[in-house]
Amino acid sequence: MKRTTWLAVFIAVMTAGASSLCGSENIALVPSHPLAKVLRTEALTVADGSVLRLDGAAGEIVSGQAVVLAGDAADVVTATMSDLLLTGGQARIPAGAAKLQWVRYFDISKNTQGVPEDELVARAPASIPDPFWEDGERPVEAGLPQPLWIELSLPADAQAGEYRGTVSVVGQAGRAELPLVVRVRAFRLSQERHQRVIQWWAFPGRGFENLKTGSQGYWDHLERSCAFLRQHRQTDVRVGWDLITSKADADGKPHWDTDLFEKYADMVFKAGLQGIHFPAAGKHTKHQLEQDSRTDTIEENLGRLAAIQKLVVQRGWQGRILTSLADEPFIYHEQSYRASLERIRSAAPDVGVIEAVETEHLGDLDIWVPKLSHLNLWWPYYDNLKRQGKEVWFYTCCHPVGRYPNRFMDQPLIKARELHWISYLYGLDGYLHWGLNWFAANEDPYTEKGASPWALPPGDAQVVYPGKSGFLGSLRLSAMRDGLQDYEYLWTLEDRMRAVKARLGEEAHWLDPRQRSLELCRRVVQSCYEHTRDPQVLYATRAALADEIEALDSSPLLIVQTSPPEGSIVPAGPIMINVRGVTTPGAKITINGRPVIADNVSSRGCFFDAVFITADAPNIVTTAEHDGQTTTTTRAFRVVE
Repeated sequence: MKRTTWLAVFIAVMTAGASSLCGSENIALVPSHPLAKVLRTEALTVADGSVLRLDGAAGEIVSGQAVVLAGDAADVVTATMSDLLLTGGQARIPAGAAKLQWVRYFDISKNTQGVPEDELVARAPASIPDPFWEDGERPVEAGLPQPLWIELSLPADAQAGEYRGTVSVVGQAGRAELPLVVRVRAFRLSQERHQRVIQWWAFPGRGFENLKTGSQGYWDHLERSCAFLRQHRQTDVRVGWDLITSKADADGKPHWDTDLFEKYADMVFKAGLQGIHFPAAGKHTKHQLEQDSRTDTIEENLGRLAAIQKLVVQRGWQGRILTSLADEPFIYHEQSYRASLERIRSAAPDVGVIEAVETEHLGDLDIWVPKLSHLNLWWPYYDNLKRQGKEVWFYTCCHPVGRYPNRFMDQPLIKARELHWISYLYGLDGYLHWGLNWFAANEDPYTEKGASPWALPPGDAQVVYPGKSGFLGSLRLSAMRDGLQDYEYLWTLEDRMRAVKARLGEEAHWLDPRQRSLELCRRVVQSCYEHTRDPQVLYATRAALADEIEALDSSPLLIVQTSPPEGSIVPAGPIMINVRGVTTPGAKITINGRPVIADNVSSRGCFFDAVFITADAPNIVTTAEHDGQTTTTTRAFRVVE
């Protein structure tokens, strides 16, 4: 089949029953989804037909993706979006709320070692979509897909409902339009970050090496960079020791000058970021941390830390300034690490200590950061730390590999997004990665050689690329941001449940605010390495979260909590499930078609019952009826004969 014929057939299929999807003989615009890495070699499928559909809460940045196809001739195209108009209302979301970015392809010659082939996007050599182009115009090659990434910032005061508009591309050979439907949910995404995130940056970074520290250009770049990171929900940044400089006062006495650091910190905090991390104050040899004061890196940095301690107290920055001691200490460093930690505590008791750790028993750290695989293997230890009130994050880097989620370029995007579902599953406080924007010196950052310093796996060293005037994002960075927004959905449902429990007091002592969020979370991730590979499962779960958040404001109210939780594997019988719940006072409750007796329903709407299930009927369906309105919930179990 000739390419022109194939394209004509493709457009005909995409436009069937929808005249609003326009295309010339040489250009078409079709919907994709934000977890797709559209390879140049793959045949496209369109789940939603001829409409691009987005769904999000007020205050959220919603991701979408469409794909441009050209026919026999190459073209140069630009993309625009119309205003979005509320169906049946006067509200609108302006076109300026959208950021349209062309996706760039990145050539790799080798895959990440240790990742099974069925866990890779493509087998190398391959062109992988990842960075974004900076320019608005994009050449499109004949017959090859060109993805368009869409980020729509939903206003915090956006009225709930369905909004409609179009995404358009215009080329020299024609124009194509794609209908866009955006559902704005009836709740607002929390602007507070409940998951802390840092990816260590090289600042000012590749492409901006000529910016002199302390120059106006340096501070302008810092301001833009912090705003960029906050938009992607990163909460913390790194700073170098070089901003604490040794100077002599009028009588020649040396002191540590913190003026540059103080301005840096002021700008970071003004941008809405939460914390600043210094790199390791010391370093370790093969078997211990340095102890010889003549060559001791810690010795010099203790003076800097003492100066920072004074500044933290003066400015009220307790809990916001942190340092590492010696990155990734192992078991044979434990004794010397604890000794060095005491020296840090003595010099700067209000400077927090955060460490990416490869072992346990390191002393009184403020923030423990085990690798994802170690979190899995040593979970009882870190679970115990959490029970003691310690803050526990996790990290990934060039490891773990295998079937663990990570953010390598040649992995599916869903893995980068699921990292933050894992955070919720384990009740973790944050995420760390060493590589925001590191590149090999004197090499093109948009080549494999330039983007793989120290022969690291593709994408391990960066999710941000250099542009003309600042950082450029990537598919993986956006997927991580979307995962952090998913985390906020899980947190929001938990928070609403906590409010119900507080309102009812002792009568709802049984209500676990996290249980329902965890039940839904486990549909996507089941452990540190067990997780769905199907984007539709994640999308459906996210929609279920949004539905249940909205349902808490509807009537009749219906909250159902089972013991054991939904999704539990239960042996055959008989099997009794305890059911407890909250409904609107006066509502009629039925469970699996049987009314709950009046004695089991309180005047404030709390109810309970014992329900038997079987292999043939493994679900519990609860219905609340009140004033002619009905709400129904289902809890599913796996019965093993």
